[in-house]
Amino acid sequence: MSFIPSNYADVEYTNLKQALLLHIIRIENISQSKSHQIDEWQEISDPNNVSVDRLNKSNRIVREINMEDDTNQQQLNSTLATEPRSKDSSIYKLLLRDKFNNFIYAYELEPLRFLRNENMNTPIPIKLGGRILIKPGTIISRGVLMLDHKNCEYKGLHQNDQELINNLNENIGVREIDILSNEIAS
Repeated sequence: MSFIPSNYADVEYTNLKQALLLHIIRIENISQSKSHQIDEWQEISDPNNVSVDRLNKSNRIVREINMEDDTNQQQLNSTLATEPRSKDSSIYKLLLRDKFNNFIYAYELEPLRFLRNENMNTPIPIKLGGRILIKPGTIISRGVLMLDHKNCEYKGLHQNDQELINNLNENIGVREIDILSNEIAS
């Protein structure tokens, strides 16, 4: 049986009737701005071509400095942006796909352990293409799955999905920068 999210677009709240085995196609940290995410991907893709200066890998990013004003320190302090870099404070949105090529969004209702236990040294916490089991009873709100520890189980990467895994993770930095840039522009 297939789950078609558009059938639930007008349904404010219901529960999933059957279990779903899905592939993780994309992960986005929605607790950070898109421009911050682009900066992180650029830093990983090409550290010499980052559009902002980072201060000792801290949470603070210098966005601009007014060189004409004597109160540069005041300007600097007012233009520093802080955004969470810890995976613990992140909130993830997942794009999932079933075997019938239906794409489904899912949001974390609580921090999911499988998205915090691994360290990929990228803005996404795990390799794309892994399998996730969504259990019956999962909340569906407006066609979106709402995930917590009780209603989902990460199954990891499967050897039968190697082609999908390679396609999703190859040149991921460039692809994510393009996606995020297009989202900002539109």
